Amino acid sequence: MRNKAKYAQVSNQQVAALHAEGLIDREIAERLGAAESTVYHRRHYVLGLEANGNKRIFTDEELIVLHPKGLLDAEMGKILGSTGKTVGVHRRRLGLKAKGRLRFTDQQLKRLHAEGLRDAKIGENLGVTEMTISVHRRKLGLEAHGNKRLFTNQELIELHEKGFTDTEIAEKLGASQSTVRIHRLRLGRSPNKRRFTRIEAVK
Repeated sequence: MRNKAKYAQVSNQQVAALHAEGLIDREIAERLGAAESTVYHRRHYVLGLEANGNKRIFTDEELIVLHPKGLLDAEMGKILGSTGKTVGVHRRRLGLKAKGRLRFTDQQLKRLHAEGLRDAKIGENLGVTEMTISVHRRKLGLEAHGNKRLFTNQELIELHEKGFTDTEIAEKLGASQSTVRIHRLRLGRSPNKRRFTRIEAVK
C-alpha cells in the first residue's frame, strides 16, 4: 500500500518537467522523494520519454522520411547514427511496419548453395546473416551443407518398421539421434520402444 501511495504522489507533469530540465531518473527520483523504478515507469511506459543521458539523435520526422525507402531497421540506424534496436522501438511506436526486404533472390541463394557453400559463407557473399540464409534455405527445401542427411527416407522407414529405436537407427545410418528423430517426425511416425532385441527385430 505504501508503494502504491508513493506512486500516486508522483504526477506525470512533475516527471515531464524535471525530465525536460535534463535530469536522469535517479535525480528526478531524489527530487520527488520517490523510487527510481517509479520514475522510470512513469517516464518510459506512461510518458514515452527517452532517458536523459541516452537521448535519441534523430527525430520522428527523419524516421518517417526514411521508412518508405524500404530500409531495414539496422540500415536506417546506420544512416541516423543510431542502432537498429532503437530505430525499431520508435518505428513501432509510430505504427510503422518493419521492412522485410531481402537483399538477394532465391536464384542467388540456390546458385551459391549448389556450389556447396555453407549458410555462413553464403551469408558473407550476399551481405546478410547466417540466420537469414538458414531460414530462406529451409523455405526453399534445401539441405544445409556440412549437415547433410546420410540416409534416405526409405532407409529410415525400413529400419523403423523393423522396430529399431531412434538411437539404433542413428547408429546404423551413421547419423545423430536428433537428426533421425526430426525426419521420423516429419514422416509422421511414432517412436519405437525397446521391447525386443535387435536380433528379433531383424528376423
